[in-house]
Amino acid sequence: MGIKKLNIAFFVGSELQTGGRFQYEYKVLDILKKYHKDQNIKFNFYGLIEKIQKDYIDLGLDIKIIKENIFQKLHRYSLSNFFFLKIFSKIKMDLSSIEKKLSKDKIDLVYFLGPNIVSHSLKNIPYIFTLWDLGHLDILEFPEISHDGQFETREFTIVKGLRKSYKVIVDSKWGKANVINKYNIDEKRIEVLKFLPNIRINKSETTVMIKEKYKLKNDYIFYPANFWAHKNHMYILRTIKILRDEKNIDIDVIFSGSREGNLEYILDKAKELKIDDLIHYIGFVPNEEIPNLYKQSLSLVMPTYLGPTNIPPLEAFAYETPVCYSDLPYFREQVGDSAFFMDLSDPYSLVKILLTIQNDKQIVDEKKKKGIQVLKNWNEEDFYKKLLDIFNEYKYVRELWK
Repeated sequence: MGIKKLNIAFFVGSELQTGGRFQYEYKVLDILKKYHKDQNIKFNFYGLIEKIQKDYIDLGLDIKIIKENIFQKLHRYSLSNFFFLKIFSKIKMDLSSIEKKLSKDKIDLVYFLGPNIVSHSLKNIPYIFTLWDLGHLDILEFPEISHDGQFETREFTIVKGLRKSYKVIVDSKWGKANVINKYNIDEKRIEVLKFLPNIRINKSETTVMIKEKYKLKNDYIFYPANFWAHKNHMYILRTIKILRDEKNIDIDVIFSGSREGNLEYILDKAKELKIDDLIHYIGFVPNEEIPNLYKQSLSLVMPTYLGPTNIPPLEAFAYETPVCYSDLPYFREQVGDSAFFMDLSDPYSLVKILLTIQNDKQIVDEKKKKGIQVLKNWNEEDFYKKLLDIFNEYKYVRELWK
């Protein structure tokens, strides 16, 4: 009785160089591959960029690339406008080439793993919309968030995407409350699925001696983040300057991630502060090197302004590395008291924390234990079971019509 299978399409949209967005989508797909056994729910995977297939190749998923020519793209964009939608409906051109492909594949439900404007053009297929943050409203003073049409693009994508979504996936209770407050979305349609660390197990993993490879003379702190202004690399520079000038202590810094236009500014500032010998930018690093970067560091230091959650602190917990995190309410919700919290208006607070990490093993060990507990409180199986509940809820409703 009812439909034989529920066909779900997962839209994969983030390339490797997007950093945290890629890590999130990769982790969700990894969990689905690892735990899904329900024969009555079939997963299908789609993308619009051919490079996606290469970036996710080690998952072994069949990601179908839907190609659009310029006219098909313009047609799809125009369907977001009610006026054009009515016109195209009259001449039976109200389905985008993407929706036609999905309909041909008998897709019942689309799952967007991130904010995606494709959702606007879906006329007859319901969808799930993932929303990582509302940075364009929460920290709109940063150029990468609101300049050059970024604010308008984010707002346009989110507003309509949220309104018609069957479910909205957010990463925290704080994020859920923020969406309700900013967009007046029915709370019953918003589901909280917390981030998980993207730890890849490599059985042939070899130890990379980080200090030797990058010629470091001192303990180092690690910050994996693209060079957006809101990532606040400057806060770390100010801290390192204070340590050198006032404490006569040198600590090296390893930055990784994409340049994003702000790298040269940060490196120039390091020279201006006369600490450039302590600052090491290593770009994107191989996956097999990441565990070593965490484990051998004095601490992960993440002074970002953007929340409500981030993945690197969870990765640090998994590698039993101390975490220094921005003292903002949503980050306290994410990690509790398992991190050392920094006052972003005062680099001396990080100075004090780093000295504590260097000299008080007992406090550090207590933080590490609490970090491990954070990971135990929400794991891959929890994530999958919650997703499966959402899918089964829709499957039950979908059986009410042909």
